Amino acid sequence: MNTKRWICLALATLLALLPLITLAAGEKYVKNTGREPVGIFAAIGDRDPVRTLAPGKQEKWLDEETVDGVLWYRVKDGYIMADLGIEVVEPTAEPDLISALTVDSPTAPPQGGAPEQLPEIQTESHGTVTFDPARQGSGSEPTPAPIIAIADPSPTVDVPGPTATPSPSPTPAATPSSPEATPGTSPTASPSPTPPPGGASPTELVIDTAYVYPGMEESYADGYRPTVTKEEAIFVLPLLGDTLGDVVRVTPDISTSGPFVYGNYQFDLKKSAQIATDRTGRQATRQVFLIRLSLDLAKNRYNGTYPVTFFVSYTNTNGDPAEQTFTLQVTITNGKKPSSGGGGGGPSAVKKPVIVLESSEVSSPTIAGGEGFTLRLQVKNVGDLEAKNVRIAAASDGQGLYRSDSLAPLFLPLLAAGESADAAFAFASDKTVFAGRHGLTVSLSYEDKYGACYGDSVPMEINVVQESSIGFDEMKLPETLTSGDTFTQPVCVYNTGYAPVYNVRCTLRMDGLIAASAFLGTLEPQKSADKAISVFVTTLPGKEKYGAAYGELVISYEDMAGQEHTEYQQLHTTVQAPVEITDEEKAKKEKEQKEQQTLSQWWVSLLVSIAFILIVLSVIVIARFSRMLKMK
Repeated sequence: MNTKRWICLALATLLALLPLITLAAGEKYVKNTGREPVGIFAAIGDRDPVRTLAPGKQEKWLDEETVDGVLWYRVKDGYIMADLGIEVVEPTAEPDLISALTVDSPTAPPQGGAPEQLPEIQTESHGTVTFDPARQGSGSEPTPAPIIAIADPSPTVDVPGPTATPSPSPTPAATPSSPEATPGTSPTASPSPTPPPGGASPTELVIDTAYVYPGMEESYADGYRPTVTKEEAIFVLPLLGDTLGDVVRVTPDISTSGPFVYGNYQFDLKKSAQIATDRTGRQATRQVFLIRLSLDLAKNRYNGTYPVTFFVSYTNTNGDPAEQTFTLQVTITNGKKPSSGGGGGGPSAVKKPVIVLESSEVSSPTIAGGEGFTLRLQVKNVGDLEAKNVRIAAASDGQGLYRSDSLAPLFLPLLAAGESADAAFAFASDKTVFAGRHGLTVSLSYEDKYGACYGDSVPMEINVVQESSIGFDEMKLPETLTSGDTFTQPVCVYNTGYAPVYNVRCTLRMDGLIAASAFLGTLEPQKSADKAISVFVTTLPGKEKYGAAYGELVISYEDMAGQEHTEYQQLHTTVQAPVEITDEEKAKKEKEQKEQQTLSQWWVSLLVSIAFILIVLSVIVIARFSRMLKMK
């Protein structure tokens, strides 16, 4: 028999012996027979697993422990709860020996054991990638499977300009410069939620009048005017509201006799997050339809004030088609002077009423639940014409605040140019209103002497404060504890008030016990949280090491003002000495171990004998096969 045949015989013998040795070792494994991954926890009672056990995978069983009537299996990196789909099995006799021998990685299974779970790679997008031994190369280094990239759930939305969508109508040779999207950088201040539209109908779009956006020098509430340079005029129109698909179609109406280079412009615009600044200079992120249009100025233009109308069409949230008109006035001062004669002169300046919110005052900067307040306003007509049929309304944007007088607006039949008027609205609050900032909206609508309608809305805020209060489930310790034992104790805290509480912490203080604190963090109103405290039983201080022990459960938290509050629960138990094993029990245990060892040795001898018989049979088969080859 040549050398190659001896090598084949040796490999066949090794492959036959390895599964038998594995079965003889007597090890057990925890296997996930379900269809979902199962969490492996570093300690019993933890809420976040350190890793998971995939379906069909198994881990080496090390020990088991019962806590509060629940069985836990201890494996390599922690504990697995004995639940549906988790079974303790004997090691399989069909491991992938070739992969086990060729893959050089920390997670390769030990000789004689079952294969452990493949290592996981956590990506930044929280995806999971595993090494596949079947895809290993010829080298010793494992080849990782491709990493799956998960897209950012909040991608940046580009704001299309006038040239982003082709216009159905012919475009002239001279087109305006495309509007630029506001960079999507994060503001330094915390984001402010976009208030809901406050127009005549909840499905309409309204102008965001309180904030200054890129390209604006002042807000609409302060009398925004389009920016005019030597060569172009820039219009910025931020609109608040919701539409189907968060998209609108904008069609600017450019007059052929105006100061601009004529053109037909139409484009679609999506709602996007834009950085804006309020009167105090604080930056906030606003979800708006930001219309920005640049129009080239004609060479032979005349000075004056000209209207530019934006027709905005969309599908509202009810699924109905809608269209709104917004007119902006631009003043040209770098053109030709209009003729004072009757003919051939440029256009005259357009005059109209403009009502702005000059001042606002709340009777109390903060209110408590169940209290009321008064909102006082002063409006002024800063336009050139008198305003007719002036309506001033105020309403709450959130729940828990409401008008206590009526929902009717204040009506003024006439407000002359330069004239001011005062208005007051009474509000009330429910006792169950949540603490925090609540929005108010002031709406203005009026007409000029020609019947043209105008409108505006101004968002405001009121701060509501509530007292903080919590409740918790009483902790019940066992009547007796044995020194040296370890157990977990659950704690549950719930916020019974209408204001959030912060830095909630539960601490167990008792002689003879060493316990870690449970940090629950922030609890929103009417919410609860629970966690388990790990406790180790030691001995009592002083001469008496065992006996009655007294202590307390301390629950601390902070309110919205940063003031700390503490709740207590008195506890008591008895610490007893550990149970000592007698000589008879030791002898009985040693006898059982010897019997088990003898039984294991008998099984090993039997399996070795079977393996020897298989080897002999293999030799005989190979010899006969060799003879047959020689005879042929």
